[in-house]
Amino acid sequence: MKVLSIRRITNDRRHNAFTGARWFKGDLFVAYRQGNDHNGRDWQGRIVVLRSRDAGITWDTVAVLRAEADTRDASLYTDGSRLYAVAAEEHSNEKIRSGGAVTEDGDQWTSWQPYEGTGAFVLWRPVWYDGKHYCAGFNTSGTKGVHWFESEDGRRWEDVRIIHESEIEDPNECYLEILPDGTATMLMRCDGLQKHPYLCRSQYPFTSWNMQQLQDIRMTGPALWTVDDRTYICARWDPMDPCLEFEEDCVAHTGIFRVVDDKTYLICVLPSGPHPDHSYMGVARWPDNSHRFSLSFYSNVIANDDPAIDQWTNPDIYVADVLFGADFIDEMLVSDLVETDRGLELAALPDPEAGDLDFRPVHIPELGPPAAVGQNFIDAETIIAGRAGLVYFLKDIDVGPWDDVHVHLGYDGPVKVWWNGTEVFSGPGTSPAKQDTTSLHLKSMHGMNHLVVALDTRDGEARGIFARCERAWGA
Repeated sequence: MKVLSIRRITNDRRHNAFTGARWFKGDLFVAYRQGNDHNGRDWQGRIVVLRSRDAGITWDTVAVLRAEADTRDASLYTDGSRLYAVAAEEHSNEKIRSGGAVTEDGDQWTSWQPYEGTGAFVLWRPVWYDGKHYCAGFNTSGTKGVHWFESEDGRRWEDVRIIHESEIEDPNECYLEILPDGTATMLMRCDGLQKHPYLCRSQYPFTSWNMQQLQDIRMTGPALWTVDDRTYICARWDPMDPCLEFEEDCVAHTGIFRVVDDKTYLICVLPSGPHPDHSYMGVARWPDNSHRFSLSFYSNVIANDDPAIDQWTNPDIYVADVLFGADFIDEMLVSDLVETDRGLELAALPDPEAGDLDFRPVHIPELGPPAAVGQNFIDAETIIAGRAGLVYFLKDIDVGPWDDVHVHLGYDGPVKVWWNGTEVFSGPGTSPAKQDTTSLHLKSMHGMNHLVVALDTRDGEARGIFARCERAWGA
């Protein structure tokens, strides 16, 4: 796991919390509840939807959604042509109905409308899969439990079956993920006893669930995502035992864990602040990079610009850009330097068999050079040796029977890229090189494919590249 950046995207006098995130038609959207305090009533809470056109650097407000009472627990999901913003309306300390708004372009939104068929259930994190809407909803009146809901249009829902009911365990918020192959994974919050959540797994058509309680962790506000065959979870993690939320001596963190054989392993703590009013993550997988995620959450770790505003009761929204485990190309053929001061102007597809350039294998370092760009970097510094010119990186990649792949590159000088003999990209670099700066969606041949990268050394300042190739998400 590598955190590329963390940005605070709100800074006002409000209590900003309970986030959702999704990529839609090339833009990143984040939704959150804005109120006067954590448990505001009546008209205090509203759902704000922000959009970023530059991958999370700058933001504009595209929607403000209100129900008749406190509107909270924002989430976002898409069916590809529409983006859905979902929230719950809470009155007199009881969530009474779910609803949402829809957009087709990110600019024009419908008003918030209550859902039909949900009764006193909160549809916390709906998803869309293969032409249908699905959600695990929890009951706010009567027997405490989680039921499975399905919908043809995302507005009229059917309570299909019970997943789990227990007055003692009090199961409620469920973060649901359905992968392109129909594999469903869900993290279920339980507020009873020791707050041990359930990790639930199913397969389309989701008629039965395998449930395993994670008894080594206490958490609320669940989130979950899958990278390759690895399951990650995040929530407001309470390492103290016993401890009640919001007690003065309570300690909590927004923690990211990997689950292995139904045991949890802490891999990262996001900026949380000592007050336990934080977390509630939204998870947005990048559309062209299945290992890269935009993770929204709320936190009170940074004080408001106004010193009169209490830091701990006025949290803000943050977005982390995070790259998870991925297999990098660990060896490439690298040419001798072509000395020139004209940069990529002279770059042309090389022919290794012509003999005019000598190529040698260069491996990524096992541990990475200290105080440098680090592990996974194809480092050609000894070849460049501080000289101006071009070097070429070559790799034959057997991608198997896939029609679409993603090639992810990072580089510290201008580059030109060829895939199977066709130029597919040209652009400037960053110093130092950053993993996955550029993601290319490419058509592949079944079997062996050919990647070539020309690097302009920037008068000898550049050193090399990062490179990964993977099957396109959903292909």
